[in-house]
Amino acid sequence: MSVPDADARSAITRRDFVTIGTTVLGGLLVGVRAAPDALAPNAFVRLEPDGAVVIVVARPEMGQGVRTTLAMLVAEELDAPWERVRVEQGDLDPSRYGEQYTGGSAVVRTSWEPLRRAGAAARALLVGAAAARWGVPVAECTTEPGEVVHAATGRRAAYATLLDDARRGTPPAEPPLKEPGAYRIIGRPTRGVDVPDIVTGRARYGVDVRVPGMLFASVERSPVFGGRLAAVDDRAARASRGVVAVVRIDADAMPAFAPNSPKPPNGVAVVADGTWHATEGRRALRLTWDARGGEVESTRRMRDEAVAASGRAPRLVRRNDGDVDRALAGAARTLDAVYEVPLLAHAPMEPMSCTAHVRVDSCEIWAPTQNPEDVRDVAARVTGLEPWRITVHVVRMGGAFGRRFYSDFAAEAVAVSKQVGRPVQVVWTREDDVRHDFYRPAGYYHMRAGLDASGALVAWTQHLVNASRGHYLNWPPGDGQRELDPGELEPFDAPAGLVPNVRLGYTPLASRIPRGQWRAVEPSSTVFVSQSFLAEAAQAAGQDPLPYQLALLGAPRTLPFYGGTYDTGRLAAVLRVAAERGRLGERVPPNEGRGIAGSYSNGIYVAHVAHVAVLPDGAVRVKRVATAVDAGRVVNPLGARAQVEGAIVYGLSAALKQEITVESGRVVQRNFDDYPALRIHEAPAMDVTFVPGGPAPRGLGEGALPSIAPAVTNAIFAATGVRVRRLPVGRVTRRA
Repeated sequence: MSVPDADARSAITRRDFVTIGTTVLGGLLVGVRAAPDALAPNAFVRLEPDGAVVIVVARPEMGQGVRTTLAMLVAEELDAPWERVRVEQGDLDPSRYGEQYTGGSAVVRTSWEPLRRAGAAARALLVGAAAARWGVPVAECTTEPGEVVHAATGRRAAYATLLDDARRGTPPAEPPLKEPGAYRIIGRPTRGVDVPDIVTGRARYGVDVRVPGMLFASVERSPVFGGRLAAVDDRAARASRGVVAVVRIDADAMPAFAPNSPKPPNGVAVVADGTWHATEGRRALRLTWDARGGEVESTRRMRDEAVAASGRAPRLVRRNDGDVDRALAGAARTLDAVYEVPLLAHAPMEPMSCTAHVRVDSCEIWAPTQNPEDVRDVAARVTGLEPWRITVHVVRMGGAFGRRFYSDFAAEAVAVSKQVGRPVQVVWTREDDVRHDFYRPAGYYHMRAGLDASGALVAWTQHLVNASRGHYLNWPPGDGQRELDPGELEPFDAPAGLVPNVRLGYTPLASRIPRGQWRAVEPSSTVFVSQSFLAEAAQAAGQDPLPYQLALLGAPRTLPFYGGTYDTGRLAAVLRVAAERGRLGERVPPNEGRGIAGSYSNGIYVAHVAHVAVLPDGAVRVKRVATAVDAGRVVNPLGARAQVEGAIVYGLSAALKQEITVESGRVVQRNFDDYPALRIHEAPAMDVTFVPGGPAPRGLGEGALPSIAPAVTNAIFAATGVRVRRLPVGRVTRRA
């Protein structure tokens, strides 16, 4: 095996992705799997002599549809006949593809330019080959799906007939791109390329990986966060049928992982010839654990600490506009409320799994991961091998929602395979998945607001107390910060920037409970709080929530949002469209109501109107959701709608039902019986409208989630007069 250059072993940034995209378009081809008579002008596209067009998608697929959407970008600019497109999954190779993670709703946004140029470069080669063959100027040639056309003479040449000539050409570094009016594929509702295989059971996920000589492992992990093995009696396990080995996973002894990459818990793996035998052997283990003080951890204790801390000044002030104390003192009316959100698990349909084969001088991994580069980094630390000796095959995921951004499950597979010397697949049960997650952090928000005599907001304060994910994941402080800025405090959410006096404060709590990214990250919490409390302010002002929020947004303008900006006019537009589509303000039957909420989060503008019914026993049924989305250009409307609808259902599950609780250092919940997801008969009718936005696409995987919870709770208030300030909603207790 040859050693790649230093650049191939270094981390790749977003800017590097663009640079690499330009480089491969200029002809750098490293290991592209092309037949000798195929045309492979860059790493992302290959044209076969039989007319097939192979597009390599290097980002992981977790159900968000990137294998279709990214292929559409290349195929559009290539002018490929979509029915001849075949998609291949690219394994980890940053030197060829650039960044390969999936997360942050960033994949389509960051691939928009480089992948279109990849397709355009191939098209330019084909056009040049045809023009040379016909002896006509390139400018006189155009393309139609799968062929080059010279309209003046009526000549046509199928792409497959031009491959030999095109291989002798040099692809342009900056190929011209189509005007949007010429798009044939982008913007057309397109069925997912993998749908036939999914519905017929042919699609292969991480748990379906099979390699010769493979064994299976089931891991008993410390039931208490931070626990360590004190004693192991594995005699019965070793005697269990099919068991090959019992090995320890000593996470404490592993080298430190990078920030934002947590280690697995300590555990014992039972390795067998099948998953059932591994699981049965695991049940026969007799383990004694040293909790090391973790048994005092509980969500009840954490909440008590939050209540006490919320009454004191915040430890960190993240934003401090104007003079909040003076504005509150002079306000005609003040509001004071507490909002709470719980710990949440990810609970993807496919629990964690990973397959690894560690050899003396190499390691091969088959990982259903959002973050293959981190998998390689973790494997290098566990094995001691150089990163270039590690191969990561990217496998389809059965859902992720941020959970598979971390590589703890891959570290387990690598550690076990290293000890047994054979390929091993570590398979998690649903109970493992629920009890050994990196949970969306809980939060206790003490809110205050001041209104003037007209009802307008003049002051807004938020004091968040929680154990943040950043502290657990060892994030370093940001530039110019003396201590870590918590991930769950959103300094730019409306009404920040719209109210003259704003203070956003934070107080950290210490906790061993694992915390991490969850779908939509901080807005999954903060938007519920801000949009609910804003509705309370509207009520106090004697106004309806929609006109109150529109007046607050005011004339269209841009406001800072981290390193960029957001447009108040675009947020107002989706609120108006959702209100119209959701029939906000129209009469509804008794015990029913409609509520509205909206946000700019995860790069897109979204508003929901939820129509709920509160049943006699207090149960809440969401009957209909009308949603307006401004996500810029929509590449695949069919996939985009599925993303929005999926975010609504996922968000409703959390808002109505889900909560992780901890007692004596252990997670109480174990499966879908006590951590329930929305069932199909409970799903509302959904009306999704895409509002025309900018010329480029934005991410759609997360932004529709944050505002669904406050839309529902605001609808509950409209139906019952009960203000829900703590999630999950559960059953609504009516006022006496």
